[in-house]
Amino acid sequence: MPQGNKDETITSAEEYLTRRKMMAAASAMVTGGVAGCFSEDTSNGNGGNGNGGNGNGGNGNGGTATIRTFMQSVPSELNWNTWAPSYPWTPSWLLLEPVQRYYADGSMSLELIEDWEYDADSQELTVHHNEEFSWWNGDAATAEDKYWYGEVARLLNPESSDFAALTLENNGGTIVREYKEPQNPELVGNWLGGYLGEMMRGRRDKFRPWAEELQDATTDDERVSIEERMGEEMPLDMDTFIEEGLGLGAFQAVDYDDQGIYCELYEDHPHADNIEIDELEYVLASGDAIAQQMMGGDLDFGFAQLSNWLGDQNPDHMETIGEYENTFMRKLEFMMNGSASKHIRQVEFRRAIAHLLSLEDISENFATPNTVRTAQTGLPEAVTEQRMGDYVDDFIEYPVEADNEGAAELLNSIDYEQDGDSWVDDEGEPISLEMVVPSWASNPARTVADKLNNFGFETDLSVLEGTAFNDNTEESIDFDLSMFNHGALIAHPYAYFRPTHDAGNKLGTQDVIVNTLENGERRSPYSGKEIIVELPEEVGQEDLSGSTQEVNLYELFQEWLSADTEERSQEIAETFTWFWNFYLPGIDMFQPRSGSWGNTEKWEFATDNKDWQAYRGAFHAAMRGHISPK
Repeated sequence: MPQGNKDETITSAEEYLTRRKMMAAASAMVTGGVAGCFSEDTSNGNGGNGNGGNGNGGNGNGGTATIRTFMQSVPSELNWNTWAPSYPWTPSWLLLEPVQRYYADGSMSLELIEDWEYDADSQELTVHHNEEFSWWNGDAATAEDKYWYGEVARLLNPESSDFAALTLENNGGTIVREYKEPQNPELVGNWLGGYLGEMMRGRRDKFRPWAEELQDATTDDERVSIEERMGEEMPLDMDTFIEEGLGLGAFQAVDYDDQGIYCELYEDHPHADNIEIDELEYVLASGDAIAQQMMGGDLDFGFAQLSNWLGDQNPDHMETIGEYENTFMRKLEFMMNGSASKHIRQVEFRRAIAHLLSLEDISENFATPNTVRTAQTGLPEAVTEQRMGDYVDDFIEYPVEADNEGAAELLNSIDYEQDGDSWVDDEGEPISLEMVVPSWASNPARTVADKLNNFGFETDLSVLEGTAFNDNTEESIDFDLSMFNHGALIAHPYAYFRPTHDAGNKLGTQDVIVNTLENGERRSPYSGKEIIVELPEEVGQEDLSGSTQEVNLYELFQEWLSADTEERSQEIAETFTWFWNFYLPGIDMFQPRSGSWGNTEKWEFATDNKDWQAYRGAFHAAMRGHISPK
């Protein structure tokens, strides 16, 4: 079966029979990873309706519109406390609500938030919540929920927190976050959700007692002890989640067992009147059975492209819904601490590799539908067009198809030469590269390794599973090439150049970077990459022979976060994208196309809206009434 990527797929499965059959079946239970597809029993009268009904399945003859999604974690093992193990990250996108939502085109919508403003003088971000949403127990969802949840996070780590203080105003309808440092007014609007971002993840009554206890804590040991007890003494299991109504999504969990979570439309949800789905069943399933059920017409819709699950199969009843370009690209990353660092640290060598590779071939060998990245700006095409405009017109051009001759010219310019079937450096030593990638990148990595080997660079490729790969990249990186995501859910240039993030510039942790700079060093001991670079002042110049400027990538990024004018923010964005184009710390290879899929024989999908054009778009579309039975 086709292998998806970690942003868009699940990693485990079992065959869905019907709820009643599954309760009697021997099931393979798995935990960890990502999940999310909807399904419906599409039988015409012979199937179970999932809740002990009259034998009419799904939205068939029985009159009850039932939709199902699958999950990969055993419901009885879930814990809705984010400070405890087994938090259900993917189900939270269906059973909770976002306070704000990011779209692939870089725009944002306010969901539980009415309005916000940032005061540069006081460094206060004021967020006014609306009164439209309520928890399943009937309590209004307000800023007070975010306040007590955020206070726990802030007080557990008061020194490292970005906030000097949190306060409540307007009878709990407004939260004010006072930052320790000045903020960029353009960027701060992306962070209206506070701790753990855009979702409303905790009700006030659950976290207030812990925040009040933390207010009296004076030492790190006390705080650690409280955090440990909070994880142990407040297990928000499914019984508690259901009985106390701790969700606020459009579908209220009313029952569960080892095979799934069973939900009904929450009538007090602000979008309930627009929703034509009566029941939702979130059943345990995974693996090849997903494709089998899709082909058999048992599943109704889910996230990611149809081909992510079915490969080249195209059943008549299934279509991809709401396709869009993902905000994440996939990059070939140059690491500069490995045994081949002598080569990798030379920009001409990195550019030579860019000439060697056929991005078209790499793209074709990645299972998920994608678009080749034709320009090396460090940004997706849409973000480049919207944010950079004609600034990038004079950038250095890199080929999309293999250009061996251009690669040879670049290598010759640094005194490398061909020796038979191999290439040798300026000391006559053969080129040997080590490439280590996570499992999602196995196919594109093999394409790259084959090309490098055929050209004359001995390239050893290792493909590691998630945990093993993370272990090999946690403390330091001692290999030469790898592949990573490049980007974020927020389609703003700053997200693509974060110095401490794998999906950014990957220079190491903040402590590592700061210590390196304090010691007067210019390269990160974590990845070997330069923190301080010389950059041509003339955009498009291919060497350092003219006027240059010294750029501290870490300090410039910190300035970006606090830049107080749009003009300065734009200047910094331009500097970073020119840095990427000139130094080529990585090669953006392709940009996956995202979207959702649906059973168009059984359901209508209204796609004339932006709700599909975002992370877990299928989930949000269901909760906003964009899916209805035929």
